Amino acid sequence: MTLEERLYKGDQAKLVLENEVFQAVFADIEKDLIESWKNIPSSPKHADDREKTHLAVTMLGKVKASLEQTLESGKLAKVELEYLHQQSLLDKARNYLSQN
Repeated sequence: MTLEERLYKGDQAKLVLENEVFQAVFADIEKDLIESWKNIPSSPKHADDREKTHLAVTMLGKVKASLEQTLESGKLAKVELEYLHQQSLLDKARNYLSQN
């Protein structure tokens, strides 16, 4: 993936993570799943339900972590692009000075 693609995806992840509706919906789903998980009886016959709910909570966390990782990757891509731009300007200046 190019630096530009990482930057774009990072910007998109930021829009999602900072979106008020996403934050509210995500928090509600997480709260509901955890409450469900707590309320499932601990008997062996409900083990499958507990496991499925635990898996859902875990996967929800992975979705958020993946968005956060994409955001961080985009931030790093921005720094790398700025560095490359600065290097390009320095190279152009050096070339100009060496020709004159």
